[in-house]
Amino acid sequence: MHFRVAVTACVLALLCLSALPTRAEPVDDFVRAEMAKRHVPGVSVAVVRDGKVLLAKGYGVANAEHSVPATENTVYQLASVTKQFTATAVLMLVQENKIGLDDKISKYLNSLPAAWGVVTVRQLLNHTSGIKSYTSVPDFFKTARKDYTKEELLKLVADAPPDFAPGEKWSYNNTGYFLLGMLIEKVSGKEYGAFLNERIFGPLGMTSTRVNDLSEVIKNRASGYTWENGALRNGEYVSPTQPYAAGALVSTVADMAKWDAALYTDKLLKRAALDQMWTAAKLNDGAAANYGFGWSVDTYRTRRLISHGGGIPGFNTSISRFVDDKLTVIVLANSDTADADSLANAIAAFYIPALATNAPKPIADTDPATTKKLRQVMESFAAGTADPQLFTDQARAALFPDRAKEAQALLGPQGALKSFDLMEERTEDKMRIRIYRAAFGDLTLRVTFALAEDGRIAGVGVRPE
Repeated sequence: MHFRVAVTACVLALLCLSALPTRAEPVDDFVRAEMAKRHVPGVSVAVVRDGKVLLAKGYGVANAEHSVPATENTVYQLASVTKQFTATAVLMLVQENKIGLDDKISKYLNSLPAAWGVVTVRQLLNHTSGIKSYTSVPDFFKTARKDYTKEELLKLVADAPPDFAPGEKWSYNNTGYFLLGMLIEKVSGKEYGAFLNERIFGPLGMTSTRVNDLSEVIKNRASGYTWENGALRNGEYVSPTQPYAAGALVSTVADMAKWDAALYTDKLLKRAALDQMWTAAKLNDGAAANYGFGWSVDTYRTRRLISHGGGIPGFNTSISRFVDDKLTVIVLANSDTADADSLANAIAAFYIPALATNAPKPIADTDPATTKKLRQVMESFAAGTADPQLFTDQARAALFPDRAKEAQALLGPQGALKSFDLMEERTEDKMRIRIYRAAFGDLTLRVTFALAEDGRIAGVGVRPE
């Protein structure tokens, strides 16, 4: 469950180009260097090829107070990596003819708002429902510790009009997966966690994977952390009642390697169902969205990638499956300042040379004036002097003052902006999208700007390069 946007430096120039390292040291050195840059206490990594584990180990500490080492058996909160298990559970019920993908959810769930009743199971799975995501409710994160009943949480968005008509657009949506958890319980007659344990975790021997319970004593459980104001701090407590089927599972990289191996077989789902889960969604106008059922479906540097990341206060997680290469990298970190997605993809480049040799290169810039303006915006974020008037009303409300302060805390200590290269440009929904590679000291970022028709900045996205 993505409760916080995390930014991590992943410097791909450090990558070894060998097809398959015979020793773990190059990967070890790389992971430790990235952890140091982002002040991440502990990371566990598994690299799996064709279901066989090549690397499974921990780095740093699972608990900073007691200096407990992280291992392949350290238990982390998975956050939104949970969604692939929820999707698999739904498809199991579809496979048994207990649910239809194109059935309206009102067939199974009572007392839903009228606008939700026309949404299909498929649209919940692929984030095209248009239902408002409860994590986008203003000030939602201020109630992180609150225990909600399912009905109480849904009331947060029950009266909100749909963001768009079902199937019209794609928008990441935690409410959809919350409803899918309720659907699993209603149709199966079992609690969400019990169903997953009986049908997935038990058969695969995933003995450390379960629904999170913060009152339970869980062997090898990692503590979660954040880096704030120059110091390591404990991550915010989040009641597991909030993420539920959208992000409440905990697991280890050792268990996740078993999960990955099972996806090459028909132990859980028939091949046709797996293929359907990994097929990009189609919108009403025929356009494709880069998401299937609980998995992102994309291409990364010429290689097909099926993946998902997760973020919740104190934790950041990722599973990246390079399907043509039959290589999977799983990264679980006990800090929300980590970026497990980028770390996983960077580790994969040690094993897949094409990922390093096909690194993106700058393109010709036909609008240097706009680039100059946006470069100055990035420099002003680093200096803490960003001008809110350069942004649309919606972007201004989202960025100032909190996100702008976070940007200054991240970028300011890195030193001057050394380079700012245009990597991609396109038009979406009447907005100009310009993507840059920005290098602040040793920190290299991919920065995406969305520009409204009047030239104001409608959005800024930042992730590691």
